[in-house]
Amino acid sequence: MTMTLNHTHDPAARSWLESANAAGTDFPIQNLPFGVFRRRATNEAFRGGVAIGDQVIDLISVTASGTLSGLAADAARAAAQPALNDLLAMGPAAWSALRHALFDALKAGATGPGVDALRASLVPQSAVEHTVPSRIGDYTDFY
Repeated sequence: MTMTLNHTHDPAARSWLESANAAGTDFPIQNLPFGVFRRRATNEAFRGGVAIGDQVIDLISVTASGTLSGLAADAARAAAQPALNDLLAMGPAAWSALRHALFDALKAGATGPGVDALRASLVPQSAVEHTVPSRIGDYTDFY
């Protein structure tokens, strides 16, 4: 599979979230990895999130805001589950749609309800615990 770089990989891109612009951060705006988390020391359900700077975007909160539309909204709903299998099953077009929507709302100078929804959905990484991001359906021994 050939991967084409797009505007979300621009090394000059900056975020309004200052910790995403810090030198040496693992999660700048160009790297928006999906994972599954919950707030530490709670019994709340695990759910999908996206790391950015020193924060995690709670995708349940983002989907509840109604600010995403189309394929990005469908992908966010799939990613907000306790495992990322439904998102993975949607394929690259859905992954890209969600990544582009998040990138556009996170970049410096962005305004509007999408930005407000992301700000409200941020959870400090220091306050979360992660779990395996997908349901493993079978085991293969490569011995």
